Amino acid sequence: MLFNSIDFLIFMISVFVLMILFRNKRIQFLILIVASYIFYYFSSGLLFVLLFLSSILDFYIGRKIFESKNKKSKRFFLIISIIGNLGILGFFKYANFSIQIANHLRDLFGFSALPMLNIILPVGISFFTFQTMSYTIDIYRGKLQPTPSFLKFMLFVSFFPQLVAGPIVRASEFFPQLNKKRVFIIPANVKLGLTYISWGIVKKVIFADSLNPFVSNIFSNPLGLNSITIIFGTIAFGIQIYCDFSGYTDIAIGVARLLNFTFPKNFDKPYFAHNPSNFWERWHISLSSWLKDYLYISLGGNIKGKIRTLVNLMITMILGGLWHGASWNFVVWGIYQGLLLVGYKIISSKSGIRIRKGLAIFITQYFVFLGWLIFRIRNSQYLIYSIKKYILFDFDFSGFPEFVVANKYIFMIMIIFIIIHILSYKIKDVVKRINSLDYKIWFLYILMIILILILFAPTINTAFIYFQF
Repeated sequence: MLFNSIDFLIFMISVFVLMILFRNKRIQFLILIVASYIFYYFSSGLLFVLLFLSSILDFYIGRKIFESKNKKSKRFFLIISIIGNLGILGFFKYANFSIQIANHLRDLFGFSALPMLNIILPVGISFFTFQTMSYTIDIYRGKLQPTPSFLKFMLFVSFFPQLVAGPIVRASEFFPQLNKKRVFIIPANVKLGLTYISWGIVKKVIFADSLNPFVSNIFSNPLGLNSITIIFGTIAFGIQIYCDFSGYTDIAIGVARLLNFTFPKNFDKPYFAHNPSNFWERWHISLSSWLKDYLYISLGGNIKGKIRTLVNLMITMILGGLWHGASWNFVVWGIYQGLLLVGYKIISSKSGIRIRKGLAIFITQYFVFLGWLIFRIRNSQYLIYSIKKYILFDFDFSGFPEFVVANKYIFMIMIIFIIIHILSYKIKDVVKRINSLDYKIWFLYILMIILILILFAPTINTAFIYFQF
């Protein structure tokens, strides 16, 4: 069930009406849980059972960790939680990838190949797995007490706005919001929620979905294309993935706010990052902070010497790349991001050179967008060719005027995005600025958005890119 569909609109109105009709807190929690399971059913069918299994596992394991009297016992139950969660994630997401690796190794020694498994990947499994793991890890670290209510924990695991593509909401952020008397429907929250939703839908439908055919046409087979085409395709994909993912996040934040829940920010103008480290402070913040707090720090962080710090960074980013998907390009992308962070850390610690912020942003984004090529292209031959054309500019402008004319709508979309993105950098918080408008002007804004969607939205809705993760 896509956020940008009529089905979801009907679904959300139904949930909203039920929440208004039933004022009892326990009944409201049940409504949200049932709604969340129905939502997930439309995405992954009967695999919604995994949500229930994850809920049972970590609810009781969290209690066992808290009740254990010694460190050894706590660690034992934590290991069970980690094995259980990563076991589910590993089977559904990485089993066939592991079989592919095994078959490549078997080819070297002449053994017969293993058959691939017929596995359906549950939508958003990486997100809710990390979310439940943070619960047990925080209890183990003494930062969180287990909730006594299984109902609340089920809602934490399954809450539909962020269920399939984040942001990854931690228990320490979510449970305090459940301690209110009930879920209030507040006019100010409805206004802010609709502002977030409208902004997110514009990002997804007008920008991401419009650029999708152009990007697919270029990278489905880039062989023979000149540098200028590859570069524009790369820029288009960078805009597409940002608008697609941050658009989903905006809608998720908005839907949650309608129901009086507050989600953390997941994007903070990442294309204005001025170094690789700053980029990960701005891009997919809930994942990068999760990896930092639960993986990087667990490995020792930066307290075990310079070499160990760099190794920890590499391990964290490689596993972060693999988290995105069971494919070699994601492993390579993780290695690439790790090398960027390591390289920046080494250079910044040894060099006293200061670069103007504008130039630093340009250099950083050059490497960020190079990384999007690795992220986007899974065919190794296509990837190598595209990287060469991106790095080694061939100064071949033949057919460029015709290319621009043929794709004038795409270029217009890209220019509009760049202008809006620069304005958003200066304004700082576009959504809250729009939300601060007087109600009459705000209603005109909503009507304008509806009109834009009617006139310019592509006829085909595409799934959000991060649904596959």
